[in-house]
Amino acid sequence: MNLREFLKEKRVVVIGFGRSGQAAVKLLLKCGARVIVSESKPLEYFAEELINSFVRDGVAFEVGHAEALLSSADLVVVSPGVPKEVYKICIRKDIPVIGELELAWQCLPQELKENTVAITGTNGKTTTTAMCGEMLRLSGYKTFIGGNYGIPLSDLVVKGAKVEKVVLEVSSFQLETIETFSPRIGVLLNITPDHLDRYSSFEEYAYYKYRLFEYQGREDFSILPLREAWFHKYRPLVRGKIIYFAEEPFPGKGAFLKEEKELVIRLDDEEVYDFTSFKLCGMHNRLNCAAAALSARLIGARKEAVSELIDTFVGFSHRMEYIASFAGVDFINDSKATNVDATLKALESLSGSVILIMGGRFKGGKYEVLRPQIKAKVKTLILMGEARERLGEELEGVVETKYAKNLKEAFQLALKASKPGDVILLSPGCASFDEFKNYEERGEAFRRLVLEEAPRFYGEEKSQRVYH
Repeated sequence: MNLREFLKEKRVVVIGFGRSGQAAVKLLLKCGARVIVSESKPLEYFAEELINSFVRDGVAFEVGHAEALLSSADLVVVSPGVPKEVYKICIRKDIPVIGELELAWQCLPQELKENTVAITGTNGKTTTTAMCGEMLRLSGYKTFIGGNYGIPLSDLVVKGAKVEKVVLEVSSFQLETIETFSPRIGVLLNITPDHLDRYSSFEEYAYYKYRLFEYQGREDFSILPLREAWFHKYRPLVRGKIIYFAEEPFPGKGAFLKEEKELVIRLDDEEVYDFTSFKLCGMHNRLNCAAAALSARLIGARKEAVSELIDTFVGFSHRMEYIASFAGVDFINDSKATNVDATLKALESLSGSVILIMGGRFKGGKYEVLRPQIKAKVKTLILMGEARERLGEELEGVVETKYAKNLKEAFQLALKASKPGDVILLSPGCASFDEFKNYEERGEAFRRLVLEEAPRFYGEEKSQRVYH
């Protein structure tokens, strides 16, 4: 079925009016559909001019996900994370349900589909996507970088921008609703427990991650970590040519680290890259870079671009981001750490004397795996938000533990516990939705606290130095 032709004059309901939903609406309008937005939040939550601009384009809005509205649709487009319970009537009545990613993919020109890299994983997706995209840009290609983070793919289709390569971050939520999505290169970075408040089990979560490879062809590439734990169960979903990456050498094609000082990529020939100037902390970031470089080289990046990226890339806000130093105390914003494994990797990348701020809204996972790193690296543990008591049940007793209702209270406790040489680390291991709209807002709140509260507390200006 040609989706563009199908959409003309069709009644399409878009569930959710966030960034992804807005992009989907614009694309549907371009395709001639009659669009109704179904949103759980009151319309006053959104900017009045934003709503009015879509109304002027003929979009209707309703609040509450009425069954009558959904059951009368020709197609339903769901935003990432919308529970199936919201649109279960559509499934019962065989009304097609897809996500914004699938909608955009079916409208994307074929030549761009053949030049697309899609990256998923529990942790490291955004950083790896950015590194791969930047390697392609440094190679001279006009490259679109977006997807789950940044600009939705639908925006690229709507604007018709002239690009040569597409690099997408893809989430398990997006992969739930694909029907044809088949990137030339699919990359799975890792799978650790996450979103267990949505999925019935870790196994179900892993299944949706592996759907990244489900519609690939035999000439496409499927990049996976060597010895990925779920591989044997979901091997039938992997249709492309399998290439591995790992932190130690192995035979055959792929990418691996050599004594942490070199990155080796072995395709037709063996390429060796100097890793000594790589600025991101932790083994996990070196593996992310290995996966990014391997996928970039497979789709046309120059060797020189890989080397330049390794030498210059400094990472992102909210991902082990050094904010400032006051009175010999470093402040690091890792608000993007919304699950247990991300916090574990943050602790592994530091040397010690950490005051760790954790908590927020519980989304599943076993926090007891953090106990060895907390015992070795953390001097004071501060648990905040909705999940503080639950986290305390698993972590209390390892080190001195304090409790706070919110981030501001947690930050004040951290200041009082700090001494020169300490690191105050925000790495929540939880979702942000008990107090903030998203992890970005949480990270910005932490940044403001550092820059406003810390100088008053210590009575000095911040130090100027680079953490990495």
